[in-house]
Amino acid sequence: MTLPTSAYAVAVFLVLVLPGIVFGVVRAAVSGFRPHDRDWAPRVLQAILVSVILDAVYLLVLGAPAVSRVADGGATLTAQPRLAATAILGLGVLVPALLAYLGHGEPRWQRVTVLRWLRIPLPLRRTTYSPVPTAWDQAAGRLQGRWVRIRLTEGRWVGGWFGVNSFVSTYPEPRDIFIEDQHHIEPDGTIGAAVTASAGVWVSLKDGDIVEWLHPEDSNDPETI
Repeated sequence: MTLPTSAYAVAVFLVLVLPGIVFGVVRAAVSGFRPHDRDWAPRVLQAILVSVILDAVYLLVLGAPAVSRVADGGATLTAQPRLAATAILGLGVLVPALLAYLGHGEPRWQRVTVLRWLRIPLPLRRTTYSPVPTAWDQAAGRLQGRWVRIRLTEGRWVGGWFGVNSFVSTYPEPRDIFIEDQHHIEPDGTIGAAVTASAGVWVSLKDGDIVEWLHPEDSNDPETI
Protein backbone atom coordinates (compact mmCIF):
# COMPACT_ATOMS: atom_id res chain seq x y z
CA MET A 1 0.00 0.00 0.00
CA THR A 2 1.40 3.38 -1.05
CA LEU A 3 0.91 6.13 1.50
CA PRO A 4 -0.25 9.54 0.21
CA THR A 5 2.57 12.09 0.17
CA SER A 6 1.31 15.21 -1.61
CA ALA A 7 -1.15 17.63 -0.02
CA TYR A 8 -3.77 16.75 -2.61
CA ALA A 9 -3.35 13.01 -2.10
CA VAL A 10 -3.62 13.44 1.68
CA ALA A 11 -6.80 15.51 1.25
CA VAL A 12 -8.37 12.86 -1.03
CA PHE A 13 -7.39 10.14 1.45
CA LEU A 14 -9.04 12.04 4.31
CA VAL A 15 -12.23 12.64 2.36
CA LEU A 16 -12.48 8.98 1.33
CA VAL A 17 -11.49 7.26 4.59
CA LEU A 18 -11.96 9.77 7.42
CA PRO A 19 -15.79 9.52 7.64
CA GLY A 20 -15.68 5.83 8.53
CA ILE A 21 -12.92 6.32 11.09
CA VAL A 22 -14.75 9.16 12.80
CA PHE A 23 -18.02 7.23 12.77
CA GLY A 24 -16.39 4.22 14.46
CA VAL A 25 -14.63 6.28 17.12
CA VAL A 26 -17.76 8.24 18.07
CA ARG A 27 -19.96 5.13 18.04
CA ALA A 28 -17.61 3.34 20.43
CA ALA A 29 -17.39 6.42 22.66
CA VAL A 30 -21.15 6.81 23.11
CA SER A 31 -22.37 3.22 23.09
CA GLY A 32 -19.37 1.17 24.20
CA PHE A 33 -17.25 -1.50 22.62
CA ARG A 34 -18.88 -4.50 21.02
CA PRO A 35 -17.23 -7.95 20.93
CA HIS A 36 -15.96 -7.47 17.38
CA ASP A 37 -14.51 -4.05 18.24
CA ARG A 38 -11.67 -5.70 20.12
CA ASP A 39 -10.20 -6.96 16.85
CA TRP A 40 -8.78 -4.39 14.44
CA ALA A 41 -9.91 -6.16 11.25
CA PRO A 42 -13.70 -5.72 11.78
CA ARG A 43 -13.14 -2.10 12.79
CA VAL A 44 -11.20 -1.42 9.58
CA LEU A 45 -13.90 -3.10 7.49
CA GLN A 46 -16.58 -1.05 9.24
CA ALA A 47 -14.64 2.17 8.59
CA ILE A 48 -14.27 1.33 4.91
CA LEU A 49 -17.95 0.38 4.55
CA VAL A 50 -19.20 3.54 6.27
CA SER A 51 -16.82 5.68 4.22
CA VAL A 52 -18.01 4.13 0.95
CA ILE A 53 -21.67 4.66 1.85
CA LEU A 54 -21.18 8.27 2.97
CA ASP A 55 -18.99 9.12 -0.03
CA ALA A 56 -21.67 7.70 -2.34
CA VAL A 57 -24.29 9.83 -0.60
CA TYR A 58 -22.08 12.90 -0.93
CA LEU A 59 -21.74 12.26 -4.68
CA LEU A 60 -25.50 11.89 -5.04
CA VAL A 61 -26.14 15.14 -3.20
CA LEU A 62 -23.28 17.29 -4.50
CA GLY A 63 -23.09 15.79 -7.98
CA ALA A 64 -20.85 17.07 -10.77
CA PRO A 65 -19.36 20.09 -8.93
CA ALA A 66 -17.78 17.82 -6.34
CA VAL A 67 -16.36 15.50 -9.01
CA SER A 68 -14.90 18.40 -10.97
CA ARG A 69 -13.19 19.85 -7.92
CA VAL A 70 -11.66 16.48 -7.05
CA ALA A 71 -10.58 15.99 -10.66
CA ASP A 72 -8.87 19.40 -10.69
CA GLY A 73 -6.32 17.98 -8.31
CA GLY A 74 -4.10 20.21 -6.23
CA ALA A 75 -5.24 23.34 -8.08
CA THR A 76 -8.49 23.47 -6.15
CA LEU A 77 -6.73 22.84 -2.86
CA THR A 78 -4.19 25.59 -3.59
CA ALA A 79 -6.72 28.12 -4.85
CA GLN A 80 -9.38 27.50 -2.18
CA PRO A 81 -7.78 26.02 0.95
CA ARG A 82 -10.62 27.22 3.19
CA LEU A 83 -13.18 25.44 1.04
CA ALA A 84 -11.12 22.24 1.21
CA ALA A 85 -10.76 22.53 4.99
CA THR A 86 -14.49 23.18 5.36
CA ALA A 87 -15.29 20.12 3.22
CA ILE A 88 -12.97 17.89 5.25
CA LEU A 89 -14.30 19.11 8.60
CA GLY A 90 -17.93 19.04 7.53
CA LEU A 91 -18.13 15.91 5.40
CA GLY A 92 -15.29 13.99 7.01
CA VAL A 93 -15.82 14.81 10.69
CA LEU A 94 -19.08 16.56 11.62
CA VAL A 95 -21.52 14.53 9.50
CA PRO A 96 -20.26 11.03 10.48
CA ALA A 97 -19.86 12.08 14.12
CA LEU A 98 -23.46 13.35 14.23
CA LEU A 99 -24.77 10.21 12.52
CA ALA A 100 -22.92 7.97 14.99
CA TYR A 101 -24.17 9.98 17.94
CA LEU A 102 -27.79 10.01 16.82
CA GLY A 103 -27.73 6.36 15.80
CA HIS A 104 -25.96 4.86 18.81
CA GLY A 105 -25.80 7.44 21.60
CA GLU A 106 -29.38 7.11 22.88
CA PRO A 107 -29.88 10.90 22.67
CA ARG A 108 -32.76 12.75 24.23
CA TRP A 109 -33.79 16.18 23.03
CA GLN A 110 -34.03 19.20 25.28
CA ARG A 111 -34.94 22.75 24.36
CA VAL A 112 -32.13 25.18 25.14
CA THR A 113 -32.58 28.95 25.25
CA VAL A 114 -30.14 30.64 22.87
CA LEU A 115 -31.71 34.09 22.96
CA ARG A 116 -34.56 35.41 25.06
CA TRP A 117 -37.00 34.66 22.28
CA LEU A 118 -35.27 31.67 20.68
CA ARG A 119 -35.33 28.12 22.03
CA ILE A 120 -33.86 25.33 19.94
CA PRO A 121 -33.86 21.55 20.57
CA LEU A 122 -30.43 20.05 21.15
CA PRO A 123 -29.51 16.37 21.64
CA LEU A 124 -28.12 15.43 25.05
CA ARG A 125 -26.08 12.30 25.61
CA ARG A 126 -27.88 9.56 27.51
CA THR A 127 -26.23 6.18 27.65
CA THR A 128 -25.33 3.61 30.28
CA TYR A 129 -21.93 3.03 28.71
CA SER A 130 -18.90 3.95 30.81
CA PRO A 131 -15.30 4.03 29.58
CA VAL A 132 -14.16 2.70 32.97
CA PRO A 133 -13.26 -0.94 32.22
CA THR A 134 -14.31 -2.63 35.51
CA ALA A 135 -16.13 -1.97 38.77
CA TRP A 136 -12.79 -2.39 40.55
CA ASP A 137 -11.31 0.52 38.58
CA GLN A 138 -14.36 2.67 39.33
CA ALA A 139 -14.57 2.14 43.08
CA ALA A 140 -11.42 0.66 44.61
CA GLY A 141 -9.20 3.72 44.47
CA ARG A 142 -11.83 6.00 46.05
CA LEU A 143 -12.59 3.96 49.18
CA GLN A 144 -9.95 5.51 51.43
CA GLY A 145 -10.48 6.03 55.13
CA ARG A 146 -12.05 2.59 55.66
CA TRP A 147 -11.18 -0.81 56.96
CA VAL A 148 -10.47 -3.42 54.31
CA ARG A 149 -10.36 -7.18 54.60
CA ILE A 150 -9.51 -9.73 51.94
CA ARG A 151 -10.61 -13.35 51.99
CA LEU A 152 -8.11 -15.27 49.92
CA THR A 153 -9.11 -18.29 47.87
CA GLU A 154 -7.47 -20.63 50.38
CA GLY A 155 -9.72 -19.23 53.13
CA ARG A 156 -7.18 -17.05 54.95
CA TRP A 157 -7.94 -13.40 55.78
CA VAL A 158 -5.68 -10.36 55.25
CA GLY A 159 -6.62 -6.77 56.04
CA GLY A 160 -6.19 -3.53 57.89
CA TRP A 161 -6.69 0.21 57.58
CA PHE A 162 -6.96 1.53 54.00
CA GLY A 163 -5.90 5.17 54.25
CA VAL A 164 -4.32 7.89 52.13
CA ASN A 165 -1.03 6.00 51.89
CA SER A 166 -2.72 2.84 50.64
CA PHE A 167 -2.95 2.03 46.95
CA VAL A 168 -4.69 -0.21 44.43
CA SER A 169 -3.64 -0.94 40.86
CA THR A 170 -6.07 -0.47 37.99
CA TYR A 171 -6.43 -1.49 34.36
CA PRO A 172 -4.39 -2.51 32.44
CA GLU A 173 -2.18 -3.69 35.32
CA PRO A 174 -3.09 -6.85 37.29
CA ARG A 175 -5.12 -6.15 40.41
CA ASP A 176 -3.16 -5.72 43.61
CA ILE A 177 -3.56 -3.70 46.79
CA PHE A 178 -1.25 -2.11 49.35
CA ILE A 179 -2.72 -1.68 52.84
CA GLU A 180 -0.74 0.82 54.88
CA ASP A 181 -1.72 -0.43 58.36
CA GLN A 182 -2.05 -4.22 58.66
CA HIS A 183 -4.25 -5.77 61.35
CA HIS A 184 -4.85 -9.32 62.48
CA ILE A 185 -8.04 -10.79 61.00
CA GLU A 186 -9.85 -13.50 62.92
CA PRO A 187 -11.11 -16.63 61.13
CA ASP A 188 -14.65 -15.21 61.18
CA GLY A 189 -13.48 -11.95 59.53
CA THR A 190 -13.36 -9.82 62.67
CA ILE A 191 -10.65 -7.17 62.49
CA GLY A 192 -8.34 -7.42 65.48
CA ALA A 193 -5.29 -5.61 66.80
CA ALA A 194 -2.63 -4.06 64.63
CA VAL A 195 0.24 -6.26 63.54
CA THR A 196 3.30 -5.31 65.58
CA ALA A 197 5.84 -3.17 63.72
CA SER A 198 3.86 -3.49 60.46
CA ALA A 199 4.72 -0.97 57.74
CA GLY A 200 1.93 -2.21 55.51
CA VAL A 201 1.05 -5.30 53.53
CA TRP A 202 0.88 -5.89 49.77
CA VAL A 203 -1.53 -8.43 48.30
CA SER A 204 -1.64 -9.65 44.72
CA LEU A 205 -5.30 -10.39 44.05
CA LYS A 206 -6.39 -13.47 42.14
CA ASP A 207 -9.72 -14.60 40.75
CA GLY A 208 -11.78 -15.81 43.68
CA ASP A 209 -10.33 -13.40 46.26
CA ILE A 210 -13.01 -11.25 47.92
CA VAL A 211 -12.19 -7.68 48.95
CA GLU A 212 -14.44 -5.97 51.49
CA TRP A 213 -14.35 -2.35 52.62
CA LEU A 214 -16.00 -1.53 55.95
CA HIS A 215 -17.17 1.80 57.35
CA PRO A 216 -14.95 2.96 60.24
CA GLU A 217 -17.89 3.35 62.62
CA ASP A 218 -19.54 0.02 61.80
CA SER A 219 -17.32 -2.93 60.88
CA ASN A 220 -20.42 -5.08 60.36
CA ASP A 221 -21.52 -3.05 57.30
CA PRO A 222 -19.11 -4.08 54.52
CA GLU A 223 -18.96 -2.53 51.08
CA THR A 224 -17.98 -5.40 48.83
CA ILE A 225 -16.82 -5.30 45.22
